[in-house]
Amino acid sequence: MVEPPADLIGEDTVVQLVAEQLVIESMVFNAPPEYNKDVLTRALYSQLFEKYNVTIPRYRSSLTYYFTDQKKMNDILTQAKARIDAQSAALPNQ
Repeated sequence: MVEPPADLIGEDTVVQLVAEQLVIESMVFNAPPEYNKDVLTRALYSQLFEKYNVTIPRYRSSLTYYFTDQKKMNDILTQAKARIDAQSAALPNQ
């Protein structure tokens, strides 16, 4: 087990970050070909980290800590998926 970093992001916030990260990755993957995916990726991640007042190194060190424990990793991913599913279900049918 890795020691927790001094500036560890709380598990609930990590779940939110991971959920939003998965949505960002999906948005970038499905972006039309005329979009510059590098610029889009940087912009979306910049907004995400600003929203949660988190730096990239802090996010990475927190993920490293949580993901060294397979049960914790699975819990975080399960909760992130549940958040995405709930948000998706709340969208109007098209």
